[in-house]
Amino acid sequence: MAVTLGLSPDVRWSVSFSDYLAAARTAGFGTVGLAKTQVGANAGAELDARGMACHELVSLRLLDGDPVAQARELASLAAEVRAPWVLTGGLRVPPSEVVTTLQQAGAIVADAGARLAIEFSPAASIRSIREALELVEAVGGDLAGILIDTWHFFRGTSTWDDLAAVPLERIAYVQFTDALAPASTDGVDETMNRRAMPGDGVFELQRFADTLLARGWDGLVSVEVLSRDLNRLSMEDFARRAYDSTSGYWK
Repeated sequence: MAVTLGLSPDVRWSVSFSDYLAAARTAGFGTVGLAKTQVGANAGAELDARGMACHELVSLRLLDGDPVAQARELASLAAEVRAPWVLTGGLRVPPSEVVTTLQQAGAIVADAGARLAIEFSPAASIRSIREALELVEAVGGDLAGILIDTWHFFRGTSTWDDLAAVPLERIAYVQFTDALAPASTDGVDETMNRRAMPGDGVFELQRFADTLLARGWDGLVSVEVLSRDLNRLSMEDFARRAYDSTSGYWK
């Protein structure tokens, strides 16, 4: 397989840290994303014991409290689990207003060996690959990269030309998901509750994967399926379906 597959968490899961790691490992994943609340004092040791890695910490929320204080907390957690990326996004202000803050936060997490993964979203002020790339260039590629979530790609303003042209070295990683046909105009409900396992929805995921693979991209793909219905599955079934439905796209 040309890429590494990981599993991103849904912060609404009630599963224990140990059960989450066990389910992901059994399914075939070698790396997981972690919410801040999942990282306890022995998280790094437990990851090592299971032969697992952590690829992302979720998340730095710029408009929710002191971002510098959050960055310090996340840097400590990133050091514990050796996470290379700290997710941030959902901006509701012009990008020019947050460059300095992101540079400050990025410098703090960089001391722990991590960078900021800037996520664009059609509901935010950073809505596309183009706009996220401009922000990353302003912050500095040594501090940040672009997180491309397929839900935000297909439901936003990014184009296939954008995906074909984004500098590969600027891609932090991909979050991979499908989606059911929209049932409403409520974007929050659609993205948080109506995603689908890859292949079970309406997105052109093979074209998406092929566009990056054809360019030689061999980074990380993290499956992030946020779904009210699928959350009823056991963690073991969820992780297995996430891995099995994704792996074929990235060979």
